[in-house]
Amino acid sequence: MNLGLVRRSRGGDAIEHSAYLRGGTARRRDGLLVDFSQRTDVLKNFVVRPQGTPAWAADCAQLWKRAVAAEKRKNAQEARLIELSIPRALPRQYWVELAKRLARDLATRGMVVQVAVHCPMASDGLENPHIHFMATMREIVNGEFSPKKARHWNDLFLFKAKAIRSQMAEALNQFCEEKDVSYRVDARSNAELDLPAAEVHIPRWNILYYKRTGKKTTAIQQRDEERVARAEVARLEAECRKLERELEEARAEASVPVADEISLVTPAKMARRPVIEGLAKPSLREKVPAETMAPVSTNFELPGPRYGP
Repeated sequence: MNLGLVRRSRGGDAIEHSAYLRGGTARRRDGLLVDFSQRTDVLKNFVVRPQGTPAWAADCAQLWKRAVAAEKRKNAQEARLIELSIPRALPRQYWVELAKRLARDLATRGMVVQVAVHCPMASDGLENPHIHFMATMREIVNGEFSPKKARHWNDLFLFKAKAIRSQMAEALNQFCEEKDVSYRVDARSNAELDLPAAEVHIPRWNILYYKRTGKKTTAIQQRDEERVARAEVARLEAECRKLERELEEARAEASVPVADEISLVTPAKMARRPVIEGLAKPSLREKVPAETMAPVSTNFELPGPRYGP
């Protein structure tokens, strides 16, 4: 989960960001035409608004044109942003319903919220479903944006990132439980969970330098190498799951009864195991001298968890 703001002081434009979220075209406040209509990862875009708001608030183009016009300061904050990852375990059919439920909580507080559900490809080659929430900074009063900003909303977000993260996790867990999805979100950080750090967001100047020169900085090279490694881990995990399924199917189809669990045993233990009636006698009936056994290495590291981009 990420929190942010569209800030003029950093070159942000709510009209452009809205077009990006919905995969459309728009003309910025400075007259520049932007076009994101070639995007293919936008699954759904809609607006959730408080009761009693005018019809124009449901149209993204009109909504943000009016919202931007209401801001007079050069360093104004034009919109509030929330981005939330959707667990891959949650089936696609529930994504929009989840997005609407979370957006309604903001709308009941007076915000008009543009919601976009995206699903691009992640760095590990799998889906990266997530939800964008873009909320207004002013309330609509008497059919127009209020002359004053709703600064009481700041109390909901300012220095509350950890609390919001916990609330989102709780909402996701409740939703998964309702839909009978076996998944549970943990709001704690990777450090608290004793997990490796997530992929680091490299400073933007690295990206700009690469676009300008075509040369990768050290940070970009390290990021790309890490992405390749994680993609390989994801491939191996998927292959292991496939083999486990095939093994379970083979066990179910086997005509000869087998033990419920297969455990690793030493040759000494293997020598004492009883012979199963009807099966060939094992070749290791006698103890094998320890000096003839090949050493088993335990010097390896298990792959860490998989992360999105």
